[in-house]
Amino acid sequence: MVQTVEIFYSFQCPYSYLAIDRLSQLDRKFDVRVLWQPYSAKAAGQNFHHTSTSPEKISYIREDVVRLAKLAEMPLVMAADWPEKEFDPDKSTRGAIIASDLDIILEYNIKMFDRWWGEGEEPNDQAFFIQLCNDLDLDPNEFAGRMSTADARERVRGIYKRARKLQVFDTPMIVIGEERFFGIDRIPHAEGRLEELGVKKPNWV
Repeated sequence: MVQTVEIFYSFQCPYSYLAIDRLSQLDRKFDVRVLWQPYSAKAAGQNFHHTSTSPEKISYIREDVVRLAKLAEMPLVMAADWPEKEFDPDKSTRGAIIASDLDIILEYNIKMFDRWWGEGEEPNDQAFFIQLCNDLDLDPNEFAGRMSTADARERVRGIYKRARKLQVFDTPMIVIGEERFFGIDRIPHAEGRLEELGVKKPNWV
């Protein structure tokens, strides 16, 4: 039986952006079935206000993210008024659902994160969307049509409900069975757990 690993991530979260490369290695290093779960309370229609997060914590996150991006040699563009004003994740999250159906979810995630956080582009601009589809060799009109269905919206809400059931409270979070591993610094712990489960690929050094 193949071990299932769920990765809950958010395009709104700079830590998810910084973790994407390491997370993308999991199914290369281990014999696992990775489920990419785009998690967003806002995209799921839930009311969430950043005012519930203390100014001190927001200040620390901004400082920490810049530091981590520099260490990882990753480009980072963070708006001065983040997170009070941030890009709307609804369209991007629904797009991830369709990308998963098309078996291009990893490519979609990487390109979306790179342009959202690496280049600071507005993901809801028409030009952004068309270029993204071109990069993924997709027809923009067909992709937009599939994203706009009631089914896509309901599946975004379904992932949010599942996340709440699993007690996912932030991203990035890896769920293996009933065990949760939250944050970039816990990815090695998740990898260690997979080694304990005996699913590491023998040819991976």
